[in-house]
Amino acid sequence: MIYLAIAVTAVAVLTLLVLAVVYRVLKSAHSRPTGAAPHQHSRFDRAVLSQVTRAIRLLVRSGVRLGPVMMLTVRGRKSGEPRTNPVDLFERDGRRWLVATHDADAQWVRNLRAAGEGSVSRGRRHYAFTAVELSQDEAAVVLREVLGPRLARPIGGFVLRRTLALPPGATPQAFTAAAAEHPVFELTLRGAGVGEQQERPVARRPVNVPALTIGAGVLVALAHVVLGASGVMTTGQWASGVVVGLLVAGLGNHLRIFGRRS
Repeated sequence: MIYLAIAVTAVAVLTLLVLAVVYRVLKSAHSRPTGAAPHQHSRFDRAVLSQVTRAIRLLVRSGVRLGPVMMLTVRGRKSGEPRTNPVDLFERDGRRWLVATHDADAQWVRNLRAAGEGSVSRGRRHYAFTAVELSQDEAAVVLREVLGPRLARPIGGFVLRRTLALPPGATPQAFTAAAAEHPVFELTLRGAGVGEQQERPVARRPVNVPALTIGAGVLVALAHVVLGASGVMTTGQWASGVVVGLLVAGLGNHLRIFGRRS
């Protein structure tokens, strides 16, 4: 029993450490750019963020829904070559908007402003579009009516509250001020997506990947705890298995939090 108690304590400590690292990285990644040198993260944060970004690209390209994230492809304003980046696409009543929730000076914003067209994709679904940048007043309405309700979510609104620097229940004037720093583009689809009909929506109900991922991670961690407690595995073996299981469960929890429908 003492070994089981030690194992459970170790799992709890590892879980707290993983959650602390995830919180720190997410908080740093979604800090609103300020000053002359924005987004100056530590070497550790940059390394983790690089892996997180790669994971997001892979998941979205595989068709996994991560909240409003889609892959945007637009022609580079200087090179003329296609550039692909993850962006936030919001939908309401059949209308669609790309919102620069992070940085008004992002390269994709400049490229889309110059090209006026591009495509968005998730998995095998690709949609070509034309884009019109909204005026500040029009953008403020979109931020207030479409993104505003998300700000009140205790977890789901975490990212938006940091990037837009707006609290829940912000005033219309605050949304207007935010619109000056967060460009909004309204999209008009030009044709049917690959293998889809024109009238089909961009989003679709996905398989419940978060629940499956969390469950698989927890089972892996518990299985290694039991094997370690029974002496089948060495300390290094079962501890490594527990860490892997917690990382898988943590990824699933991230998908659950940031992959909610609006």
